[in-house]
Amino acid sequence: MRGRADHLAAAVALAALLLAGSARAEDAPDTAAASAAEQVREAGEAARRGDALPAGEAAGHGGEDHVEAHADGDAHGTEAAAGEGHGAEGEAGHGEAGKGEEGAPHANTEAKHGETAAGEADGHGEDADAAHGEAAAHPEPAPQRGPQPYEVIRSLQFLQDQAARGNESANRVQARLLQWYGPAFQRASQETWKDPRNQRAAALFVLSGGPPSVLRMILAKNDFPPDVRPLLDGALAYVENRQKEDETMLSALDTATMEPGLAAQVNLALAQMQEKAAPDKALERLRRVMLDASGTLLEEAALRLGMALAEQLGEHARADDYARLYFARYASSIYAGNFRARFTALYVARPFDQAEETVGLVEDAVARIPLVDQVNIYLSIGRRALVAGNMKLAGLAGARVLDVRNLSQAARQRALLYVAASTLTERDTAETLASLEAIDREILHPADRKLFDAAMGVLGEIRKPLMAAAEADPNDPADTTSAAALDSSVVDRATKLLDAVRSDLEGMDK
Repeated sequence: MRGRADHLAAAVALAALLLAGSARAEDAPDTAAASAAEQVREAGEAARRGDALPAGEAAGHGGEDHVEAHADGDAHGTEAAAGEGHGAEGEAGHGEAGKGEEGAPHANTEAKHGETAAGEADGHGEDADAAHGEAAAHPEPAPQRGPQPYEVIRSLQFLQDQAARGNESANRVQARLLQWYGPAFQRASQETWKDPRNQRAAALFVLSGGPPSVLRMILAKNDFPPDVRPLLDGALAYVENRQKEDETMLSALDTATMEPGLAAQVNLALAQMQEKAAPDKALERLRRVMLDASGTLLEEAALRLGMALAEQLGEHARADDYARLYFARYASSIYAGNFRARFTALYVARPFDQAEETVGLVEDAVARIPLVDQVNIYLSIGRRALVAGNMKLAGLAGARVLDVRNLSQAARQRALLYVAASTLTERDTAETLASLEAIDREILHPADRKLFDAAMGVLGEIRKPLMAAAEADPNDPADTTSAAALDSSVVDRATKLLDAVRSDLEGMDK
């Protein structure tokens, strides 16, 4: 399964770099590319002679050292982003990558080295002199450069958008891409950074998760126009968490004149900085992100934060809209778990007397996602509602789960528990006890077992004064077990026990 995932990651990265655009030959030869070509020739000669090369050294496939060499020399594109997968299974695709858009002179360095590099290049196995003569007659083509910084960013953005759709392999390759191309960015020439697309790419590289040391080195080694420096300096201050500086520099930029992808990235960064001090301004910036970067990971992040800020500002209808939009577009995102936690907390915090309306809003928001995910959300709401003391919402959420056909046994037991626990002080104690006793405690999650035990404890405390009442003499005015006294005692004990359970659950929920 791991090998299969790695090959999927390789395919995703290959597609990403193909989308980045074709590479052009550089004016000056690339040192790392020339070195790779030399390794190909050496491997061919070794194969012709029958020499055995150490594992991983054939034609530059030297594991991590090989990757680092090409990343530093900016000559390695498709293969670096594709990750590991250099085995025999990936031979066909590997050959394509060797002659693909990046022009990295990898040829096909798998088992075919013997017949390709040593066969075709040396006249199909003739003596060494003939082979060298043939090679002289057909000189090596000039090595080509690796991808430009802006092309790497296009690949990175492609992978990020795949992650927003739930592709975990794309997310892993994205991290490798950032690591591999950092040295290439640092070694890029001054001429490279004259291209405005590459200037924007330098900022996007770190805003997308690249190490700040890369941008710091780029700024130290190269001169940039005065109108470009605020973007680069602001991006560096942001990733280095220099909050006063980064907000001052980035907020001074006119995002309306930027290309949409960069504008969205800057606005998202500013919204994250402003969410506590100025949530209204942050929400407006998030709205712009959603307009400029619809369908991307940037919009996915903006919806997650936007829902919470809208709710905080009392714009409940807007928060509901963002929740529906998120579930419609990004329910499979690798960050969807984070959103579901925010979503659940938000709706549990709605006014207690609006529990029925809240369940209706939840039902509308999650209507487009798989039923099993809907069930999990209702169960999460049920448990959180109990923790928060919103008993009615807990019972309604549990009841909504029990309406689902073909429900798993584990989900059914949880729902029954939440419904029963939500009515501890309202229903007849005998009925509640029967409901709890019908639950298979062993199926419950450990946290829910604790809730089950606490509910049984509350029932026990409630039943104690009732038992005493059966033995009391109603005609004796000195008897303190009057109905009023018992009612007060029951309520007080139940309330204290429920508060204790709630406190325990809150600690576990964190």
